[in-house]
Amino acid sequence: MLIKPKLEEIRNRLIEMAEIADTMLENAVKAIIEHDKKYLPIVDELEEKLDRLEVENESMIITTIARFQPEAKYLRMLVMDLFVNRDLERIGDHAENIKEQAERIIDKPKLKEYVDLPRMTEITLGMVRDAVKCLETLDTELARDVIKRDDQVDALHEQIIRELYTYMVEDPKNIKVGIRLITVASNIERVADIATNLAEEVIYMKEGKMLRHQEVDKNGNKES
Repeated sequence: MLIKPKLEEIRNRLIEMAEIADTMLENAVKAIIEHDKKYLPIVDELEEKLDRLEVENESMIITTIARFQPEAKYLRMLVMDLFVNRDLERIGDHAENIKEQAERIIDKPKLKEYVDLPRMTEITLGMVRDAVKCLETLDTELARDVIKRDDQVDALHEQIIRELYTYMVEDPKNIKVGIRLITVASNIERVADIATNLAEEVIYMKEGKMLRHQEVDKNGNKES
């Protein structure tokens, strides 16, 4: 069927977007952890490319729907591709937000040695990468594992906020940097939420089950 090569092209472009967004996030956080601005230009360079791809992909998906008027199975995939395209661009936006905070954090003395922030970033990046792998393979088992990991990120997010509040209470001079670091952690947490959305979208593509706004059971399945 002629639509299949077009679906593959769209999927490959989404994977390219995911790799760009991943690199942006990794470098934005690395600048903070290593207290070094050398990583920040990478984020700026890639943002423009990511935004361009997002616009091009949206146009390609809509044109494909209009041209082929696909049956339900392929239409569902294309609609989910639209959501994935949007979500990947949002990851880039969060990376850019982190970069903007990093520019100001690095200008100040380092508040502390970071422990939970690198771990939170590592789990989040793993979620994004595995969600993209699911997108390639439609592996719903891996998708459910991605969804389960979101709880780990939420727990680290709360731990980071509690610790930073302690530093700010002990010394008001830490308030500005502390608030910026909380903003960074919150942006990473939102990226983990987006990775969860991507995993849910893969499950919908494969199984036709929309899991959003439901609870995950101990096996990674969502309950009504």
